[in-house]
Amino acid sequence: MAKRIQRVKRPWIVKRKPFARAIANQSFYNSRTWRKLRRFFLDNNPLCVRCEANGMIIPATVADHIIPINKGGEPLNENNLQALCTPCHNSKSARDK
Repeated sequence: MAKRIQRVKRPWIVKRKPFARAIANQSFYNSRTWRKLRRFFLDNNPLCVRCEANGMIIPATVADHIIPINKGGEPLNENNLQALCTPCHNSKSARDK
């Protein structure tokens, strides 16, 4: 009789799930290339550039495209990226729309 392997639940390990986007760039943002570039960029630019300009020290959580991809910005060019915190990114994205 074969021994059954019992799966162990590990709730402390976060499973990465691709997030749904309503825009055409979904496959790009879920790509390994983008995730690696984003992580590298945020590791080298740990502070939000807008908050830093206002004298605050806030950690960056988003690698934002200065010129959005939908408007002709280069997707994998570091010169087209800026490190932002979530509130700054949300306000910039709302203005871009």
